[in-house]
Amino acid sequence: MDLMSEMLTTPFMQRALIGSLLLAVILGLFGVFIVPRKLGFMADGVSHASLLGIAVGLMFGGAPLLWAALVAACIGLVLAKIEDNSRLTLDSVVGIVLVGGMSSAVILMSLTSGYKPELVTYLFGSLLSISWNDIYLLIGFFVVTLFLFKLQWRTLVLTTVHGELSSVLGLPTSAAKYFLFVGTSVALIAGVKLLGVILISALLIIPFSAANQATRSLRSSLIVTECLAIGGTIAGIILSYVYDLPTGPAIALVFVALFLLCVIVGRIIPRPVLGHEHNQ
Repeated sequence: MDLMSEMLTTPFMQRALIGSLLLAVILGLFGVFIVPRKLGFMADGVSHASLLGIAVGLMFGGAPLLWAALVAACIGLVLAKIEDNSRLTLDSVVGIVLVGGMSSAVILMSLTSGYKPELVTYLFGSLLSISWNDIYLLIGFFVVTLFLFKLQWRTLVLTTVHGELSSVLGLPTSAAKYFLFVGTSVALIAGVKLLGVILISALLIIPFSAANQATRSLRSSLIVTECLAIGGTIAGIILSYVYDLPTGPAIALVFVALFLLCVIVGRIIPRPVLGHEHNQ
């Protein structure tokens, strides 16, 4: 009880817990629609390539995460544009973007004089790096994202479980696709200070992947995904605080443990959500 009181009254832990709750909800939602479309690799590509924006911010001044968000949004637009291109596969483009972005970031950082300790924070995350301004921006992004999800919900669900039907019904599939790609890209950058660019994709991919092992419908999978995302993030933060562990790796390992647990449960209820579209 004393430990919990200490955590809840410590300013940086308050910011970390609030930020983690907002991020868990947002990335959990995006994960429900990204993972079934087999776009998980996109998360790694966008987050790693965004290092270019961070390097630009550190080299020339300004807010590195704003530069990173701009880079991520541009990447999201490009990936959404070429998704249906018959001459290019999305995975190949993501791989090219990842290599190009990270290589450019490393070169820029090598040209920057002096040691840049904040770069480690952006790579692996840090509770201490989260400020109240970050929380205010995250709250604004959270509200806007939920509003856009509400507008695009029906289209996102149908394009995820039955793409051809959504086209027949004349739904705005293009707008939903661009929202999904760009929104996911920016949401990943929003969580960089918590998990870092190397591990932020865990919060997008693992909760839904775990929930999908033990649920029977998209609705129940969404609920379990959010519960796992929120619970896993908070558990990881508590572990990192109590045992003085790196925040990002602690959260990621909690998610891995939850995934393995759900796999075991899934052997008892072996019906993945997307294998039963009539339950949506």
